[in-house]
Amino acid sequence: MQTFIKNESGFTFIEVMTAFMIISIASVGLMMGAAHAQGELRSLELRERATEELLNYTEYWRGRIADGKLSQSEMVGNLEGETVYLRGSLTAQNKVVAKVYYDITHLDNDTEFGKTSFNRFQLETWIKWSDFIPKGKSKSVAQRERRLETVMATFN
Repeated sequence: MQTFIKNESGFTFIEVMTAFMIISIASVGLMMGAAHAQGELRSLELRERATEELLNYTEYWRGRIADGKLSQSEMVGNLEGETVYLRGSLTAQNKVVAKVYYDITHLDNDTEFGKTSFNRFQLETWIKWSDFIPKGKSKSVAQRERRLETVMATFN
């Protein structure tokens, strides 16, 4: 009796399918990681831009307070906010809109160290924005906010 040993080279169907599944799962993981990283970078970019806008806005109002020529309506503050664009412009299709606010409080001359001979003002500014571009008429729910607060003295 003769026995023949059949030796075939190559991969079986099960081996090919197993390799395909492993590569597919790894690819999905890489794609999800890349998408997450892109979203985080975009969020960081918008936060940086919002901080720049807030610093500029704060410096503007510090200059106005130092000038000493604020009207009564300006002293009340702006709690409705002014619109700024962190990305895009008014007519751009993809834009990120933010609102900047300010509030000025005239502090009295009595401090814990006694009476002062100068006027003191507390300036609070803040900005609110969303990291996402709204699609259609729906608005994004996730709101971000940055705040700055300072006390200024103006001399008569």
